[in-house]
Amino acid sequence: MIRKIFLVVGLLLILLIAACDSIGLFSKGEKMEKRSILDLVCRSKNQEVCISMACDSPDTCPLFSALSSRPVFDFVKTYSDCQDCDTPEFSADRGIGKCIEYLIFKDSTGWIVTIQVSENCSFRYGTPKESTILIKINPETMNIESISPPVEYLENSLYCQKDQDCYCLSGSGVPIIGCSNYFFAL
Repeated sequence: MIRKIFLVVGLLLILLIAACDSIGLFSKGEKMEKRSILDLVCRSKNQEVCISMACDSPDTCPLFSALSSRPVFDFVKTYSDCQDCDTPEFSADRGIGKCIEYLIFKDSTGWIVTIQVSENCSFRYGTPKESTILIKINPETMNIESISPPVEYLENSLYCQKDQDCYCLSGSGVPIIGCSNYFFAL
């Protein structure tokens, strides 16, 4: 009898761990491959020239480290591919595609990469602060230390930590129906 209880409890524990891992509670997050990051940043440009414009080396590039996060990469990929935007592509030292601008700087704690949807893009409704992703990079390991806003905002337009994080824009002329978090209410 006790053996059956241990077996059932063990199975339940395994199921709980599997369920939590599938929603990301125990995982560290998927890292993007360097090739995908290079293709996103450089597109059809000469990759050697492109890399030299963006940073010294892909291995020590804060921008490439920031884009190694799947949620950041997916957000940048989505907003950089603006087919209907009447804007030229950014040079590799200023932006990605037509609608993503970035800035890299170093402070006393390490590298900071800011990524934002450009004011030139017609679908952008928020202020620069409302559409900026701030990624802190450890200068020694080149690993991401933090991402702001929390990645849940980037992964799910309906995610809100507080009620004031959500906006209902239906009927306001914004081309979405319903509500979204402040980051997607651009």
